[in-house]
Formats: sequence, structure tokens, C-alpha cells
Amino acid sequence: MCSSTRRAAGTGRTGGASRVLWAVRGGEDLRSLWRPLLVRRLAPLDRGGEVDLVDLARELSGSVVCALLGSGADPRAVAGAAAEAAAASVRSHLPGPRRPRAEAAAARAADRLRLLLGPAGAALPAMVAVAAVNTTVAALPRAVAWCADAGLWEQAADEALRPVLADELLRVTAASPLLPRVAAADGAVGGCPVRGGDRLLLVARHAAGAHRHDPDALRPAGPAVDRLVFGAGPHACPGARLARAQLADVLGALAPYRPVVTRARVDRGAALPGWRVLTVRAGARTAGVAGAGS
Repeated sequence: MCSSTRRAAGTGRTGGASRVLWAVRGGEDLRSLWRPLLVRRLAPLDRGGEVDLVDLARELSGSVVCALLGSGADPRAVAGAAAEAAAASVRSHLPGPRRPRAEAAAARAADRLRLLLGPAGAALPAMVAVAAVNTTVAALPRAVAWCADAGLWEQAADEALRPVLADELLRVTAASPLLPRVAAADGAVGGCPVRGGDRLLLVARHAAGAHRHDPDALRPAGPAVDRLVFGAGPHACPGARLARAQLADVLGALAPYRPVVTRARVDRGAALPGWRVLTVRAGARTAGVAGAGS
């Protein structure tokens, strides 16, 4: 999140910050929130209908954020505000001349998110909301689309393979494909000399081998590689465990339907690469669909 967004998010009360980070790192209790949501949102597939996975991801991410922060705001509204705050922040940091209007728009968008969250909308919670919503909305539909295109539903249906497949799909989709960093000291990256203070853009997908190896739970890259998309050391994403559990449950809920993609439209205004619309319908269905994800 950019500096203007952080300022607009507020620097006041941060009560509950430790609770938020603990919940993001753990997240087991949150599964009881999103599993019923998945059953409800995927019910149209039973009737031959379609489901927009982007819309589902927005509701899911907004619901999780509200639960984490103890906010009574509407989950869809929170997801929309978090998406706009991130997109406005990115626009204000595009290369080229300084853009005062874009910076002001980013501050206003972040302020709207803070006000929407209510008492929970201090700096850290607002940043959690932006990160959680945008990475979920970017990663989840792309992962499902890849699973459908590559015919990975058999792996998704296998309880032992499913968590590994989730890791693999997160590795290749890399919701945050570029990681901005500043070198703390002189050194080298990939054989190239780097001076302390140099600004770097690390391509997470390349580090995780996403451009070389497709996802496969039978031949996974392994945790030393697949988790690089979440960063490492002090910059490691605190929500990595939550993201893996969430995607695994989504894959488990969808697997009995063997979904196929019926419509896809890219979101060119989003902060992270993703779809604006991604609809699926049931393909070759298997037994036990009614209880999927329960």
C-alpha cells in the first residue's frame, strides 16, 4: 500500500491488531464462515446454472475481512472499497511525472474504506483489508480457471492431493507477481551487483518457476519454491496459510462439479492481474455433489 493510502487509512486506534494478525496467520476458525458460503454460492451449479467466481471471491474475501476485523459492514461493499483503494494507489504510482490528482484520489479511496470499516478502520486493519481482498479476488478465479483448463479436477477431488494442488496453483498464479523491495546493503541478485538503497522489482513468478513448470500435485515444486510467491523473511505474507486453506476448500467444493469456464473477461483496471468476470458451469458431475464443501 502506498504512503498516501496508509495516511488516509488513519493512524489512530490500532486495538485488535495482534488479534487480526493472529487470525490471519491461523484462520482455522474462519473455515466455518466460508464453507457454508461456498455451499450457498455454488448451489446454482446443481440446477445447471452458472456461477461467477469473481463475484464469489469478492463476497468471500469481504466476509473474511469483516470477520477478522469485527466490522459490521457489508462484505461486498468492503470488497469493492478495498479493490478501489488498491487500484487508485497503483495509478498514483505509475511511472512518469508526479500525479497530484491520482495521489489525492488514492487518499480519498482509502479514506472511504476506513470509514466503511467503522471503528475497525485504523491503519493496520485497512491494510489487511486491501491485501486480503485484492489477492483473493486475483488468485482464486485464476486458480480455478487453470484447474479447469488443465483438467486437474481429479487432483482437486483427492483429499491428500488437494492441499498440494492449492500450493501449486498459488505458485503459478502468483497473485502479487511483482514484489517491490529496497536493498538494505550491497550484494548481488542473480549474479547482478546491487548497491544498498537500490530499488528492486522481484518477479515472484520467476522465482517460483511458474514460467517453467505447470502446476501438478503429483510432481510439486515443494515448499522451498512454491511459497516464494508469499515472500520470505520479515516480508513474508502473514496470510499465506489462510490463503492456502481457503483455496483448498474452494477446490474441494468445486471438484464434484468438474466445472468448465463459460465466460471470462479480464479486469484491466484492477491493482493485480485478474478477471472481471469468470463464470463456470458444472461439467461431468460426480456423486456427492450436494454435500460438497460442507
